[in-house]
Amino acid sequence: MLRLNPLQPPIPPAPEEWRILWLLSLYRLLLVAALSLIFGAGYTEQLFPSGSAPLFQWTCLFYGLGALLVMFLLDSGRARLQWQTHLQIGVDIAGLSLLLFSCGGTATGLGALLITPVVGASLVLSRRMALLQAAIATLAVFGVEIVRKLFDLPPSNDFTAAGVLGLMLFGASLAANAVAQRARTSEALAEQVGSEFESLSEINDAIVASMQTGVLVVDGGGHVRSYNAAASRLLELQGDLHGMVLERYSPALAQRLQRWRHDGHADAAPLIERDGGPELVPRISRLGSRYDGHGAALILLDDTVRLREQAQQMKLAALGRLSANIAHEIRNPLSAIHHAAQLLAESDAFTREDQAQDRRLLEMIRRHGERIEKIVRDVLALSRREPPHPQAIELKASLVRMAGQYQEGFPDQPRPIELIEMPSQLAVRFDPDHLQQVLFNLWDNAFSHGARDGASVLVMLSAGVDAQDRPFLDIADNGPGIAESLRERMFEPFFTTAHQGTGLGLFLTRELCEYNQARISYCGADSQADLSGACFRISFSNAS
Repeated sequence: MLRLNPLQPPIPPAPEEWRILWLLSLYRLLLVAALSLIFGAGYTEQLFPSGSAPLFQWTCLFYGLGALLVMFLLDSGRARLQWQTHLQIGVDIAGLSLLLFSCGGTATGLGALLITPVVGASLVLSRRMALLQAAIATLAVFGVEIVRKLFDLPPSNDFTAAGVLGLMLFGASLAANAVAQRARTSEALAEQVGSEFESLSEINDAIVASMQTGVLVVDGGGHVRSYNAAASRLLELQGDLHGMVLERYSPALAQRLQRWRHDGHADAAPLIERDGGPELVPRISRLGSRYDGHGAALILLDDTVRLREQAQQMKLAALGRLSANIAHEIRNPLSAIHHAAQLLAESDAFTREDQAQDRRLLEMIRRHGERIEKIVRDVLALSRREPPHPQAIELKASLVRMAGQYQEGFPDQPRPIELIEMPSQLAVRFDPDHLQQVLFNLWDNAFSHGARDGASVLVMLSAGVDAQDRPFLDIADNGPGIAESLRERMFEPFFTTAHQGTGLGLFLTRELCEYNQARISYCGADSQADLSGACFRISFSNAS
């Protein structure tokens, strides 16, 4: 059951309710015209021998003027629907009651003319108002009989017929009002369901349109009935495909669909529409519960490259969890080995000068143990990373502070870092701890791999705003740079060209940037710094 909120504004009347009043007005005019025709033809005394012809004439005139008045008000729309309904049935009750009085009372059968306006009003009014109008009409009929009896007008007064007519009026009013209420409820429910269906349809269209999987709906005749943008992109189609034959644009897919219709199962082998095009995996299923092999079919298209990338991401995620578990298990015995090496180095057996070879082996154990320890720390940092807390920070002031902290860690090794071309008010949105870790990794790489022929390494920092209004930071050095053949793999985990490297520094740097909605890329020697070495650019999200 639908419930209306009393706080909501009243629902405007439906066009059907106004149409009912127009039909009642037309019925009233036709009735007056018929009565006037009877009077004009001189059949009044023959049809109603107990009636009064002059009173009949005045009744027709009064009823006609009332019919014209309510039609004028209905056309102008000056009154509300309910008031116009009450006015119309009031005119009908008054006019038809006078008609009964002038023609001879209820025995003439003219009282049945009241059923039509009572039913029409019951279709528009509420149940209580409809019963009120039926009661008024019944009282009017009894009033006619009472007045005729007071004036002793023939024929004999028939109160039984008046009572039966009143019961008919009440019954017709209740039945018509029940039908109207049920129709209104059904209409409101249908409108609500239609609105929800429209909303669900819009949501479904938005979901299908944003899918990376191509969606095609093909009818039994091979015509495309629906598709999304991904299907057009994967099939490399142009223009509107609605109603087009699938075989014309994609013969291989149409042949696969025809084979599925004939055999009942889809071929899982990938297909290539044209040379150089994507390799697609179609999945075909039927639409509808009753399918005879010729109905509509749903075709889902997936790019095998994207499927492989998803599988690779899942493998990397599983590998990351496995690596974290292994690193955790390695850390304890590694700490024991490292501690034992330190104890051996401090013992008397390795302090004598004739134990130089043993000291070299012990130093090798210590060096490689520290390397493994760094790998374990990096892997655990990837797996146990805390959620970022990005905030708007002034880039120049933060870089000055971080560069000072970095240089404090190498008091015996000068590591110069200079800031150039940097607006003092430039702000970026990033987690300060993560940004420090990113910069320290990049600076370590620059000073470790940028030295050549004993020359000192210089790192320069420059910042600005790119064409997309995104702030950026360039980290450049004067080293040899990175070979072009290695640039595609340098962000991969465990990829390194150094014997002592772990291959996780740049990978961790990229992960931290993406974690803060930023992006890091290799920009070569295209930075604002006039250096010929490597350059990395960090593109931040807007601080606002």
